[in-house]
Amino acid sequence: MIQEKKLEQILDIALSEDLSDYDKVLKALKKKLPFFVGTSRVALALLKDTLGDVSKLDLTLKDRVKKSPTGKIYFEDIKNGKARLFINIGKNHRLSPGDLIREIVKKTGIEGKQIGKIDIYSTYSFFEVPEQFAEMVLVSLDKTRIRGVPIVVEPAKKKKNDK
Repeated sequence: MIQEKKLEQILDIALSEDLSDYDKVLKALKKKLPFFVGTSRVALALLKDTLGDVSKLDLTLKDRVKKSPTGKIYFEDIKNGKARLFINIGKNHRLSPGDLIREIVKKTGIEGKQIGKIDIYSTYSFFEVPEQFAEMVLVSLDKTRIRGVPIVVEPAKKKKNDK
């Protein structure tokens, strides 16, 4: 149980925090290893040190992105034909609505005026795109950086009071 919570915490940190300082540490560690040892080996060593024995660990962590039985991504929060998406970057990263719109337009080709409401908080943001483009936006922004921060985009969860 504790290990599962640690893994969830690691995933949350990976998705929502600026890890650029740790990238420097990782590069310094990698320099001390033979050239054929990759960063994944360092990550595995850190997991071993953090979690200990994982032989009995339940690796069926709840999926971050819900998929339907057909394999399509499930979007919970859809209103007026617009899907609401979460992105792990916000005011603390100096994100502006223009930065977000430019990146979406550049990566997907959809028109900027089709992007709906944008809510920017300190470490994360939400934005709306037409439902028919939502999956394309998720895929297109994968492994992208905005203002030097590696971003993660996910379907937003429905607000608890919007049931």
